[in-house]
This record gives sequence, structure tokens and C-alpha cells, in this order.
Amino acid sequence: MLIGFVLLVSACGHDACDALPVSERIYPTETACQTMAERIRKVRPQAVLMCGEVHR
Repeated sequence: MLIGFVLLVSACGHDACDALPVSERIYPTETACQTMAERIRKVRPQAVLMCGEVHR
């Protein structure tokens, strides 16, 4: 069961490696997660951020 989305940062850039959570917050929609990612990119444009699904 999908419960939301978490914001992840990739330590390796766009290479294949595990992404780590930015925080423990779970966003209810992917749009809310993407909005937060865009806010962070304004401050840190080099950050590789993505939203991942959280299942129960």
C-alpha cells in the first residue's frame, strides 16, 4: 500500500548508486515532494534530488 513520497538525494550524482533520504518527512503526493525538491534546487542547484515511493 502506497502511503506517500519521500525526498531523496543521490550522493553519486546521476550514477547508479543508492539515494539517501533528505529527511524523515513523508509527502502525501508526488507533486508536494517535487515542489520541495524545486525549493531546495533554488538554494543548491547541484543537488541531485528525486522523489521515491513509500510503501507500508
